[in-house]
Amino acid sequence: HMWKWLAMVGMGAMMADEAMAFLPASSSHVLRPSSFHISSLRPRSSSLPCRKRQVKERAGAGQGSMSIFPTGSGCAGSVERSEGSLDISLPYPLDISDPFVRDTMTDRVPTKILGRTVKYNENSLPKECLEAISAIADEMRSNKQISPLTHCPRFEEWNEYLSKYLSRGATWNELPWYVSETYVYHRLLEATGYFKPGTKGYGFDVFAAEKKEALEQALPQVDVRMQTCMQAKGKWSFQDFKSLLHMSLWGNQGDSSLFTVQDMSSKGISDVEQSRLIVDDSSLSFLILDRKQVPVIHIFNDNSGMELVSDLALAHYLVSSKPSSTVVLQLKPYPFFVSDATVADVHATIETLRLSSNANQQQVAADLLQYIQDGRIRLQGDGDLNFFLASPKPMWEMPLNVRDSLADVDLVICKGDLMYRKLLGDRTWNTNELFQDIISYFPCSVTALRTCKAPLAIGVDDEASERLSKASPSWMVNGEYGMIQFCLPPILYDLQVSDSLIRINMDEEASIQRMQGMMR
Repeated sequence: HMWKWLAMVGMGAMMADEAMAFLPASSSHVLRPSSFHISSLRPRSSSLPCRKRQVKERAGAGQGSMSIFPTGSGCAGSVERSEGSLDISLPYPLDISDPFVRDTMTDRVPTKILGRTVKYNENSLPKECLEAISAIADEMRSNKQISPLTHCPRFEEWNEYLSKYLSRGATWNELPWYVSETYVYHRLLEATGYFKPGTKGYGFDVFAAEKKEALEQALPQVDVRMQTCMQAKGKWSFQDFKSLLHMSLWGNQGDSSLFTVQDMSSKGISDVEQSRLIVDDSSLSFLILDRKQVPVIHIFNDNSGMELVSDLALAHYLVSSKPSSTVVLQLKPYPFFVSDATVADVHATIETLRLSSNANQQQVAADLLQYIQDGRIRLQGDGDLNFFLASPKPMWEMPLNVRDSLADVDLVICKGDLMYRKLLGDRTWNTNELFQDIISYFPCSVTALRTCKAPLAIGVDDEASERLSKASPSWMVNGEYGMIQFCLPPILYDLQVSDSLIRINMDEEASIQRMQGMMR
């Protein structure tokens, strides 16, 4: 049965040499029939599959504290299968009841992140802008009522999404974590005048100085990445692909929303013994691309600095080693989550490499500029997809036109913890839920790369989860452990969603035939 095979895929049980025969070169990854549509789904009478367990919170909540759910969740989103359909009941969203979340939204964001943003910009922004940033921090610490957005791009869509919270006078601490954390960065940019022509803050990246400093601190890691990049140039092999993919994974440790610039100087070192790699579906990601003559790869980028350098190295490898390939970097439309990469950050990073005295950095920069000029690497930051990635919506609420834009993509490489949270809807899943099951709604093959910096994870069996918790009680949030997870979704007829349920109706016969073709 295809689900048995897909479950095996989702747990990363196949090695590259064992699986190579399963993917014929002619296999198609267009996962959406022409009749595909998305619709809203009336919630079930019992809206959630379980109730939150009452668990005593640990003392000393903070970066080192684990979730109140030691295995990652207080309840599992049950998956029910029937012929031609898959129902995924959604557990609760992460919120302030989790100690890590509470520390993030009552201290780390308002005091540390917004506080240092004011300091970084004392000589760049008018006093009223700095005071407006501090006022947002005070709102958060005092748990004030949230207010509508006023002039950021697509603020009407934002306010429509927020209406269920605004209408009841919700405070900061009453928002789901993903909503509140994406909301605060839009409030920040509105406060600085980023979106208002004629103001001093118009188009001004308040995180630029911190991002520049972080890249400078990471220069030793940049040297290693550029050397690896040049050594692998033009050599299409699983080992080289895996090396660059792993380098991109560990680059995700360079996250200014969790670590300071000083902290990040020691991050990003590859885990040679793979003792900190919880799941590794590198082989399946390779297989998807290996059998394609003209592969199209989209990277949903996360952080600038060390991680962006790692992602550029991966993109460089893909286009140099498979000359007919195209790589699209899907970047944020504006400064976001402190260090998230924009198109401007890509250009600044390549310029830093170009001006380096290091020959490898110079050559990679020259190659990247040529690939961009040739259209083999494309930078996208202002499309509907980019605005969706910066929205508070879970990935399964992706608009139809955005799904259409990904339908012919061979592989999406989804980078970082924020996009992983978006893939999972930032819900309290049990760790033993299968990645292949939960991500079945996605419009194309997807590989998620993240170092664990948030209290949620799936695709980790109970034995592994228990072992990790004993070895490192804060493994989900300390940024020291990594995951590479792959999903090949079934061929869908339609996708129905509600606040409590995802229903996937699939062309099961065609999906089984495709699986059988892969297994010949």
